[in-house]
Amino acid sequence: MKKSDKRKLGDLLVQADMLTVKQLKKALAEQERTGEKLGEILVKRGWVTEQNIVEVLEFQLGIPHVDLSKYAIDPKASSMISESLAKRHMLIPIQIENDRLVVAMSDPLNVYAIDDVKLATKMEVMPVIASLPDVKQAIDRMYGVSKTVSIAEEFRKQMKEKTPKKSDTFDEELEDGVDVLNSPAVKLVNSFIEQAIRRNASDIHIEPFETYVRVRLRIDGQLQEILKTDISAINAIVTRIKILGKMNIAEKRIPQDGRIGVTLDNNQLDLRVNTLPTVYGEKVVIRLLYRTGMQLRKEELGFCESDLMKFESLLMKPHGIILLTGPTGSGKSTTLATALRELNKPNVNIVTVEDPVENMIEGVNQVHVNVKAGMTFASALRAILRQDPDIVMIGEMRDTETASIAVRASITGHLVLSTLHTNDAPSSITRLIDMGIEPYMVATAVEGIIAQRLVRRICKNCKSAVHPTSDEAEILKVARDTVIYKGRGCQTCNNTGYKGRLAVHEVLTLDPETRQMIVKGANADEIKHFAIKNGMITLWENTKRNVLEGNTTVEELLRVAYGQD
Repeated sequence: MKKSDKRKLGDLLVQADMLTVKQLKKALAEQERTGEKLGEILVKRGWVTEQNIVEVLEFQLGIPHVDLSKYAIDPKASSMISESLAKRHMLIPIQIENDRLVVAMSDPLNVYAIDDVKLATKMEVMPVIASLPDVKQAIDRMYGVSKTVSIAEEFRKQMKEKTPKKSDTFDEELEDGVDVLNSPAVKLVNSFIEQAIRRNASDIHIEPFETYVRVRLRIDGQLQEILKTDISAINAIVTRIKILGKMNIAEKRIPQDGRIGVTLDNNQLDLRVNTLPTVYGEKVVIRLLYRTGMQLRKEELGFCESDLMKFESLLMKPHGIILLTGPTGSGKSTTLATALRELNKPNVNIVTVEDPVENMIEGVNQVHVNVKAGMTFASALRAILRQDPDIVMIGEMRDTETASIAVRASITGHLVLSTLHTNDAPSSITRLIDMGIEPYMVATAVEGIIAQRLVRRICKNCKSAVHPTSDEAEILKVARDTVIYKGRGCQTCNNTGYKGRLAVHEVLTLDPETRQMIVKGANADEIKHFAIKNGMITLWENTKRNVLEGNTTVEELLRVAYGQD
């Protein structure tokens, strides 16, 4: 019967001229061989799209379509079936309506799936159609948190039943590898990592306090709490993470660093682990780095038109230093990676030195810093310059020695890209001078500086037009009847009003007058005022432009560009 249902879906697609009979026969044969769902096979082969399937079921059979990315799923409804049942049939209950359970399904013709849900819930089922990616994402979203909470509860109960030895943790079991795969600590750590990856978090924070452990994820630059559990869990969690990161599990008095390789949902990641002893135990922060990185074209980096032209002009320079500046987590690495992809040609030798390598780029020679082995930025850079490079990328100018070598390399015909931590573009000039580089060398070597920040983007699903308050109008210097936008908060954005981020920039290019000012000892404010007079658009103005265009909010303007006006 299931097979006939699958044929029915295929027949509908053929009748709608979205699929040929020959393609359907091939797909059914592959289904017999692999056991995959027919819809998945057809989409994978590129014969139909998810939208084609949705249209056929909606218009020819009258099955309603639901966009789960915009739908507020009722947690009470989704909790009525298990995660395993939801994943087995790729469906999720989304609402209880007139004593019927509304179930979003990627294949609403699967009568076995509907019968299983009826059996599990003792309710009549009303199927609606949703795309497979949307169903998968909804399952991960709705069951992820509850799964973590249930594992934490299992851990707490097991801890109560366990007879204490030297400590009230599973350190000994984890160290000895006893039943490690079924340990609640292992399940809990795996759950944190899975949630972080599926929610596009950049960091996981595991923090011990007097009576509880708090777990938070940094999503779109802001920390969001996902779990609180008993303090007795901390040692077992930290021990498990240390084992994964090949760290010393016996050493709890000093900070440690580790690295974990993870593959989930076809995504390959490096997890950078750092532990820090606190009064209540070791705090752990895990940074998530996608090995492929975020691959953007330069046009997608968020530059305004005039700044994009300046950026393109800088990348065409045959030599000199191009600096990116901004705080940690401001997207500098993504912009640098985009620049390197733009510069990466068969006739160009590009070598990088990074700590760590965050974005793997095909055709670029990338070097890890290894301080313990004596491979510092400076020593690596000296070696790189003997490798006949055309372009050198230095992850960060951290010290005078690295900066001096970079300046000399740029003057001797190399294009050097690097980063600094300063508040704005002009401040990078004085920062280099403070590091011991002579003003005339800075003026000669530096071609351009790009200051960058990331602002949260207003959620498109709950975006609404509003008029600014009197304070906001004063900040923006606009009339009170001006239209700006804010996010009301919805399930798509986890009720934050924001979804995703965009970069804002300040691009300073050095002309002869600016170079002369640097040689004469001008300070950052003098350089900034001169640059603005000559057309530099500040971080404040670029962020304000995004507020007025409806991309972000006044709150974000004040958060990332405060004091930059």
